Amino acid sequence: MKAGLVDPAGRMLESAVYDTPADSTPGTVVTHMTEVIGEVARAAGIGVEMIDAVGVGVPGLIDSPTGVVRACVNLKDWHHVPLRDMLRDATGKPVIVDNDANAAAFGEFTVALQQSPELEHLALITLGTGVGAGVVLNRLVFHGGGGLAGEVGHMVVVPDGHLCACGQRGCLEQYCSATAIIRDATELIATGKRSLLAQTLGTGEAITTRHVFAAAANGDRMADKLIHDAARYLSIACINLCRVIDLQMIVLGGGVANAGEALLAPVRRAFEDQTWGIEGACEPTIGLSQLGNDAGYIGAAALAHAMLSHGA
Repeated sequence: MKAGLVDPAGRMLESAVYDTPADSTPGTVVTHMTEVIGEVARAAGIGVEMIDAVGVGVPGLIDSPTGVVRACVNLKDWHHVPLRDMLRDATGKPVIVDNDANAAAFGEFTVALQQSPELEHLALITLGTGVGAGVVLNRLVFHGGGGLAGEVGHMVVVPDGHLCACGQRGCLEQYCSATAIIRDATELIATGKRSLLAQTLGTGEAITTRHVFAAAANGDRMADKLIHDAARYLSIACINLCRVIDLQMIVLGGGVANAGEALLAPVRRAFEDQTWGIEGACEPTIGLSQLGNDAGYIGAAALAHAMLSHGA
């Protein structure tokens, strides 16, 4: 559980990370969240009464207009939980609740907007164990009809490809997540492919994407191909997003994106190789997250500030 105190300009004043209670039922978690809010405020040297509003990002399916958590598989008994109302009653503050990827996307949008005042349309794609995403259109988080808009990780990029946990085949998540890259590396080594990564396995250490990028930097052809294949599939997803919603900016975040230019450069090249060349068309800036692991709660705070600004 991450918490941050953020001012109206989006500056983080204080932050902390806390364990979610072992008893993670809704009532216990809300009580803990209320305590955490007080602790972060005290650490910043202010009274809780000075906090204007609370924004929350939850890894689950959220009904954002009502702040109800429809499902959160990582927490016990979290089904149709009225989190907004529960936390509002506990704190006495206005509360807004959204999906954590949406909150992070809005955080990245907020900081990018300060640098590019004309910005209106952005997508954040996070590359970790899976592939998450959030989309901001017309300066608002886009939720879609059922609150599932922005599930870029489950965009099909390979018809009849690898089976995904969601039940589809060929999802992006199966080709450029950390899990997918590590799976492919392990399988190739098992077939006898020569790679520096075989030495890592030989020591009994599990392969990570950090190992893959390091091997590629040392001239490992197999590792280099793994990265370029992942970059190609990711660029296909980026192009499809742009054709549908005409984005101005795409931000890459998550653990895999910590590789920095080693990931960004091949994604940009693959994008440029495959995208159209229509004169005057808006092609997005593709860059790395500026907020990193802080994007979620900075974005949640920005959503809360926007709620107050609109008189909600």
